[in-house]
Amino acid sequence: MLNVELDGLLKKLISQWNIAERRIKKAEQVRGQEVVTPAILELRYAGRKFIDALLLILEKDWKKDPEAFEAIRRFLEEAIENCVKAKHDAIDAMLDFVVTWLNEAESTIGPDKLQSIFPEYIDVTGKIVAAQDKIAQSREDRGTSKDAVYDELEQNEYNELLKLYNKMRVSKARVQAVANISRKKQRLNLVITVVSALVAVGLLLFEIFRHFYS
Repeated sequence: MLNVELDGLLKKLISQWNIAERRIKKAEQVRGQEVVTPAILELRYAGRKFIDALLLILEKDWKKDPEAFEAIRRFLEEAIENCVKAKHDAIDAMLDFVVTWLNEAESTIGPDKLQSIFPEYIDVTGKIVAAQDKIAQSREDRGTSKDAVYDELEQNEYNELLKLYNKMRVSKARVQAVANISRKKQRLNLVITVVSALVAVGLLLFEIFRHFYS
């Protein structure tokens, strides 16, 4: 026990650190164990600030030294802020990866085919677009709590997006089969179009030569 204020900051730091670690771990799992560097760096900065605060607690008579106490409080608040940034970076990394993956799937076989295989596709992706707009708005509006927006996103839209992503990832072979059929149809249509064009040109040339030599 230090005092009420510092104890409160330490508890908040522990809570924010744990949430950040959970989100980072989930992000790494989604991204195939790829490290979420921005979030990891923010936790590193938080750890550095915590050590700075701990050093002052151990070496200074902070109960009687207002400057030392203020420095400790400031270090802990900065560490908490770094953890909050790490939480946001982890969510951003997960969203960017999954949305990119979905966009690639959509460009491969088309939104109509995806919707037929995964009926929830349009609804879920629409919610994600709305959630991204909320994040962008919170960054512009200083009166809006970005942390609250990210928390709501994790509890609602993000879980729906992850369910869809996992379902599509597990069904990758099925999606790929549909994509292959789609590409074959596209190639066949292209061949038919080219052949039709060649036949039309051939007939036109035939008529020209027939008219010229008749």
